[in-house]
Amino acid sequence: MRPRPLAFLAVVLSALGAAASSAAELVLAAREPLARGALVALLEGALPPAGEGRRLVPVVTSPALPLANPADRPVTVALDGLIVDEARRRFRGELVVRIEGRVTGAVPIEGRLQALVAVPVPSRPVREGELLEPAALATAWVAEDAVRPEVLLDPASAIGREAARPLPAGRPIRESDLRAPRAVRKGEVVTLVYARGPIEIVTLGRALVDAGRGEPVRAVNLASERPVRGIAVDRKLVRVGPVENLP
Repeated sequence: MRPRPLAFLAVVLSALGAAASSAAELVLAAREPLARGALVALLEGALPPAGEGRRLVPVVTSPALPLANPADRPVTVALDGLIVDEARRRFRGELVVRIEGRVTGAVPIEGRLQALVAVPVPSRPVREGELLEPAALATAWVAEDAVRPEVLLDPASAIGREAARPLPAGRPIRESDLRAPRAVRKGEVVTLVYARGPIEIVTLGRALVDAGRGEPVRAVNLASERPVRGIAVDRKLVRVGPVENLP
C-alpha cells in the first residue's frame, strides 16, 4: 500500500535560529496578560503564505484568552513547534515562556484557521449610473466560505463599468451590480443617423430609454415628433437604420 502524502506543513520556528525566533516572540510587561490580539498577530507572522489575495487568520481555541501573567518582571513569550494542517485548517504548537532568558514554562496552543479572500468593495456609497474608477474602490477581507460565485474578486473587472443600482460602501460587488457604461441616457438629446445605402440623414432626437453600446434604443425624432427605434453605437449617437423600415 502506497503511503499517503502528508497533508500538513510543519513550521518549526525554534530550529531556525535566533533570527526566526525573534520574529516569533513577544514581550509582556510585568503582570500584563497575553491578549488574543497579540497572540493572533504572533501566529499570523509565522503562518506559511496563503497565496495572492488570500489570508489565513488563526482562531485560537485553547488556551482561553486573555492568559494571566503573574510574573513581576518582563516575560518573553516565544512560539515554538508550530504545525499547520492546511487540509483540515487546524494548527497547534507551544508558547515557551522565558524570564531573563530562563525558560519558566510552556503552554500548548491550538486552534483553527479561517481563510479570507480579498474582494473589491465601494469605498463610499456609489450612485446608480456612476462610473466606477479606482478611487471609488477599496479592498475588504471576506470569509472564503461566504463568497458567492457572482462576487467579483478582481478590481479590474469593476473599473470602467457602471453601477446598475446604488451600491453601499463596504459591500462586495456582484456581477449583476454592474453594467456596461450607458451610451444613451433616458431624456437626453441624441444624434439620430438614418442610413439608406450610401446616404445618411442626421437629425436630433430624444432618448426614451437608457442603453449601452450595441443595445436597442427607443427615441423620438424632434423634427417629426415620430417615435423611432435604433441601436446605440456611441455616446449620444443612435443609428436608426433604413428609412423605409422606421415605424
